[in-house]
Amino acid sequence: MRGWLQVFGAVLVLHAILTIGMAALFGELDQRRSWRVATRLVKRVRRPRAVVVPLRRPIEDVGADLRRLQASFRRDGLRFAKYEACRQAYDKVLGEAADMVELAHLLEVLPPGTELDRERERVEMLLEDAGLLPRPWAA
Repeated sequence: MRGWLQVFGAVLVLHAILTIGMAALFGELDQRRSWRVATRLVKRVRRPRAVVVPLRRPIEDVGADLRRLQASFRRDGLRFAKYEACRQAYDKVLGEAADMVELAHLLEVLPPGTELDRERERVEMLLEDAGLLPRPWAA
């Protein structure tokens, strides 16, 4: 019986020391308030888990944009401003797709002209081989 009382007394003394210590730590002697302050402190210290953000867009989205922009870029009868906007967007997505399949390209470096047109055709052929662009229909 004496051993049980000693354990109970030790637990009681430990509880009292912890309660007084928490109250002294937070400057409050009210037990309920000190526990609320302690839980707020724990919540503040515990940070939410970091959200993993992918560095690139999914390849399915890039492929869909590539096919959509190719159709609008190849369309006849566009005004120059619309054509130039389509060309820039198409070149940007072509470069992004080439980077995804690790193909070297100069689309972002070359100025508009015949060299850029040849580079665009070369990248299109390589992306057709990789399966991101549909093959052109036979005429």
